[in-house]
Amino acid sequence: MNAKGLVVKLDKQDKELLQLLQDNFPVEKRPWTNLGKMLGIPEEEVLSRIQRLSSDGFIRKLRTILDAKKLNTCSSTLMAMKVPEEKMERVVNVVNEYMSVTHNYRREHDYNLWFTVTTCGGKDLRSTADEIIRRTEIPEHDILDLPTTSVFKIDVRFKFTNGGIKAMNGNSNGNTNMNNADAINKAIIQSTQERIPLVNEPFAEIAKETGISQDEVIARLNELISVGVIKRLGISVNQRKIGIVANAVVAWKVPQEQVKRVGNRLSAYREITHCYERVTVPGKWEHNLFTVIHSYDRESVEETARMMSEAVGISDYLVMFSNEQFKRTSVMHPY
Repeated sequence: MNAKGLVVKLDKQDKELLQLLQDNFPVEKRPWTNLGKMLGIPEEEVLSRIQRLSSDGFIRKLRTILDAKKLNTCSSTLMAMKVPEEKMERVVNVVNEYMSVTHNYRREHDYNLWFTVTTCGGKDLRSTADEIIRRTEIPEHDILDLPTTSVFKIDVRFKFTNGGIKAMNGNSNGNTNMNNADAINKAIIQSTQERIPLVNEPFAEIAKETGISQDEVIARLNELISVGVIKRLGISVNQRKIGIVANAVVAWKVPQEQVKRVGNRLSAYREITHCYERVTVPGKWEHNLFTVIHSYDRESVEETARMMSEAVGISDYLVMFSNEQFKRTSVMHPY
């Protein structure tokens, strides 16, 4: 539904446009012209469509998607708590106060509250996590702190054309960082990760903010893309708005010598948006590989997990559905 309460449906060109805008937004003076040629419609119609899709809530924002590993500015962990129902509202309010908490969900498990904590720009992850634990007053034996040890895949894109909506393939590798980048590059990254305006010449707006020419902004963005600091420019889609309402973390117990094989194999599935290896807590939590599946319904998520289990030969896994979203934001890399 849109702001007026009217049901809004996506037509074929809307879906094609959303697909293109997720993948690789043209970094040029008039990107809508290029997109219009791909779709066979005028530039003005492309822009009006994307503005409508934004105002109707299908698109969260258009922005640069950065490679946190190459930026080398952030640390993160996944935390889980066993929260009594009568304390849930208070604990959620405490957790959500922190800008460093980007995602917070109620999930179907004894550990019923799961959230990510990401600190950037020199802030200490451990002290932030400890402060959250102290303020929630949840005993430490009812808390998991599961930092990432390996990343196999992060790619929250969905397929709108040719057979339904699935997550797109994508992996992150390399170790270039931005520690020595100049101030202009950092300003461009700061501006474009917040939003890229939906106007005729979006990079002219960025040029005004950074005090350089539009041509230089475009050249610098393309260079940052070529070295992998920027993974891509694209939109983030409101998955619930388009009907993808089933979201589950699938945690796998994988022998250490098989983690790389299984992680790479699971990452190849287009239904998987995230795949991480995380630390274990012997005797308390021993599932070391985490994947995230998004779909239209629970049954298809469960079937996907069964199919993957058979394919990789791992039968010890947990499917933990999200049944309430308390917070979902993007990591902002400060400079």
